[in-house]
Amino acid sequence: MTSWFRRADAARGDRDDWFETGDDAIVVRQASFRGPEGSGRPAAVAASRSELAWTREKFEVFGARLYEARYGRLVNGLVSGGEPVSEEEFEAAWQRARHSRNTTAPESGGPLARGTRLTGTVSVLPWGPGRVGLFVDLGLPVVGFVDLVHLPPAPGDWPGVGTVAEFEVTTVRFHLEPPRCAPQIRLRPTATPPPGGPWRHPARP
Repeated sequence: MTSWFRRADAARGDRDDWFETGDDAIVVRQASFRGPEGSGRPAAVAASRSELAWTREKFEVFGARLYEARYGRLVNGLVSGGEPVSEEEFEAAWQRARHSRNTTAPESGGPLARGTRLTGTVSVLPWGPGRVGLFVDLGLPVVGFVDLVHLPPAPGDWPGVGTVAEFEVTTVRFHLEPPRCAPQIRLRPTATPPPGGPWRHPARP
């Protein structure tokens, strides 16, 4: 039987945890807020156990670490007690928490902080040069993507498949279709060649 309940720190007013649990009292989804009470308080957690499991299965431990950097860590073990809430009340808190975590930077302790530099190989231009963007193989379980706004305006100046270059992480996004939660590393080149110039390999140490 699914249960929904809330635990708030009434004395301090800076902790507010909402839980959805299953028959085994294990947390299925969690929405947690930290900071002074109010509609604008940031979410510390907006995580789903099924999403985390799917991400770990498809993208290994690295994918799970990206998920936790974006959506926080679920409480482990059995959880019970607190103030019962309705499913609708929980869903409202869950949506607030999800919006908060999707619109703020991931935790600084995540595996790919903004500005991290990576060497990658252009793997595919699915829409052709000059359109939408391109994908980059980073040697990681998760693919990288470069949006066209970070590439030369002339399609002929885009890097071709097999080009090796250095890229900088701008953010990590997730495509959400529960329980699917596929991460994508968003990138930009650290340098682009002048019009008509070749893309250079990153300097080797």
